[in-house]
Amino acid sequence: MGLFKKKKSDNTELNAFLGVGTEYRGKLDFVGTVRIDGRFEGEISTDGDLVLGRKAYVKGVVRVGRLTSCGRIDGDVVVKEHTVLEKTSVLNGTLNTPVLEVERGAVIEGGVVMTDGASARQKVVAADFGAKAAQPGEVQATPVARTGSDDSGI
Repeated sequence: MGLFKKKKSDNTELNAFLGVGTEYRGKLDFVGTVRIDGRFEGEISTDGDLVLGRKAYVKGVVRVGRLTSCGRIDGDVVVKEHTVLEKTSVLNGTLNTPVLEVERGAVIEGGVVMTDGASARQKVVAADFGAKAAQPGEVQATPVARTGSDDSGI
């Protein structure tokens, strides 16, 4: 009956686990899901899932398919699909991801770039706070502020 059922391949199976008290330095390439609760220094690469527990500390370059973090990362992070930063997570560095969920209490110190996987298009943000105020009935010739969401005329 249920004993010989075929498992679904939804990448929920844990392929490796670095527990609390474990320290690893080097390069980690894997398929599927890896959970880290210890310390890791180096480079992590996968199209799979990386899960960081509350005691996890990662220093280096992280390139993963999906990231769920409750721990600390110092370095550059590139996520292909989806990033979740739980309330206990700390990220010091850059994050490039198409989807980002951040719980209240999480800390991000650095840059965040959100792209859809295509080349990142910079958003233009400009403001002129020293402009002369328009008089009543006078039309202001230049915009006070423009963001990348206002693509007209750029």
